[in-house]
Amino acid sequence: MSDVTICLQNQTKRPQSVVIMGLADVLLMDVAGPAQVFTSTNKILGWQAYDIAIVSEDGADVVTDTGLTLRAHGTFATMTQADVFIVPGGPVVDQRLDDPLLQRFLTRMDPHVRRFVSICSGSLLTASAGLLNGRKATTHWERVDLARARFPGVNWHLDEIFTHDGKFHCSAGVTAGIDLALSLVEVDHGRRVALGVAREMVVFMQRQGGQSQYSEPLKAQATSSKRLTELYNLIEQDPSAAWSVSRMAEIAGATERTLHRDFTHEFGQTPSRFVEERRLAVARIYLERSRKPIKEIAALSGYMTEQKMRRSFMKLLGILPTDYRNRFGETAIGGDHSNR
Repeated sequence: MSDVTICLQNQTKRPQSVVIMGLADVLLMDVAGPAQVFTSTNKILGWQAYDIAIVSEDGADVVTDTGLTLRAHGTFATMTQADVFIVPGGPVVDQRLDDPLLQRFLTRMDPHVRRFVSICSGSLLTASAGLLNGRKATTHWERVDLARARFPGVNWHLDEIFTHDGKFHCSAGVTAGIDLALSLVEVDHGRRVALGVAREMVVFMQRQGGQSQYSEPLKAQATSSKRLTELYNLIEQDPSAAWSVSRMAEIAGATERTLHRDFTHEFGQTPSRFVEERRLAVARIYLERSRKPIKEIAALSGYMTEQKMRRSFMKLLGILPTDYRNRFGETAIGGDHSNR
């Protein structure tokens, strides 16, 4: 089924109600990120596919962690159902994690919500109501220890940027809420619409929930070693170069043994694996955004041969490069776009 057909079919349906739970001191981006995705989807489609509202406990406007205020459209008491119900996180989580009134509200809404979406540390609030027990979920990396200690019954996948388990959806961090919302738009309206929204917002289109929430560039920026940062920048600029361990050690001014130890300490992987993952990242971009031949992409990415690139894709992603392009390329129409 084409995206155009999906769009025409959906125009005959009522807008999906997107209700965001507003609490004092909520993280502004946890609210604004997904809201912007759904609003931009309306713009791309040319009709109102999503109707967005914020509800607060007493109907008062919501003061976010930034001090900016969001206008509430209703109260918890008047909320009866929602197609998409969003539980945002932020500093407020620490204050409300053991709040029985909030837990009862979340439990009451569960049967009346088609999609239960928890953003960032908001998944801890959802977990506190017992709604994530036995389900796959994730949360912000700073809350990893708390999540495991307080809610051992949840099937935490804390290395993923977002998760789906039935009607329950969780994102790992602030901007990951945008990725999660885009994934829901893709299910509803197809890949081309979701890509159009991502382009308008100038963000990457995250197509897989099973991605690590730490990209290699962020790891490199966070390293305490200046020489490793400099080496990383050189690898990033030219991943197709012959990055032998001996050459990397020479550039870093270290022995091969010291370089191996430093990489393992800073990045949790060997220098060779580090280079391989950077080449994989480059190859994925070419496969997603171009129609270049596989052989050319292998050379541009530093694999030199198609066979080496195929082995790397199978080892690290469990998928062949051609299958990856068919599934995640910009011209691909994949996945189940039916409403659920």
